Amino acid sequence: MAGQTHKIFPHGDPQELMPGVWVVTGGLPFPLKREMTIVKLPDGSLLLHSVVAMSDAGMAKLDALGKPSVMIIPHGGHRLDPTFYKARYPDIRVVAPAAARAKIEEVIRVDATSEDSLPPLGVRVHPVNGFKNGELAYELDTPGGRLLILSDAVANHDPPPGLGGWCMSVVAGGIKGRKLGVPRIVRRMILADKTAARASLERLAEIPGVKALTVAHGRPLTEGVSAALKEAASTL
Repeated sequence: MAGQTHKIFPHGDPQELMPGVWVVTGGLPFPLKREMTIVKLPDGSLLLHSVVAMSDAGMAKLDALGKPSVMIIPHGGHRLDPTFYKARYPDIRVVAPAAARAKIEEVIRVDATSEDSLPPLGVRVHPVNGFKNGELAYELDTPGGRLLILSDAVANHDPPPGLGGWCMSVVAGGIKGRKLGVPRIVRRMILADKTAARASLERLAEIPGVKALTVAHGRPLTEGVSAALKEAASTL
């Protein structure tokens, strides 16, 4: 099994966010939570965003949801676990934003860009300008309602417990209790153009009927998505 040689960090089980959508909360070598989003596509297979390697028991629970067919690697900073999934599911299609493809292919071959391969599956792809990592936003209609998926451009304040989590929140977070914000570490390392980033978040906030938002770091939102994105944009 791939999990016997691949480092598995602490993680939870897939939790249903709404019909057809699940999230998995995982850990990292340092005190920062990360989130994998799982979406059931119309053909019954699964789309995975920002994958988190799980134990055999966790992977069995994923398999019970459906067969993973598409894996989105959001940008070059999220390359820890894609090879684990490719080893377990050799036929899974690896997709990534065009701007991040070269960096990701230092670790794993990308089959196609998000921009070209996802719209035929019913996934609407939105640019997220103003950030150096090249990430995109993904809009999907699911049985539970319209879902928006982001990566690192915004985060939800949800530090791990303990002193390490508190320190990480102070040093890297800086969201200060808001539902959603642009983390301090993103502002320092990834943000390239505040005006363009603000405009991108404001455009995402105008997408009608979004019921839920998932991000790579922090709790998903299941209400007030538009208002939360507008507030995050206003802080830039």
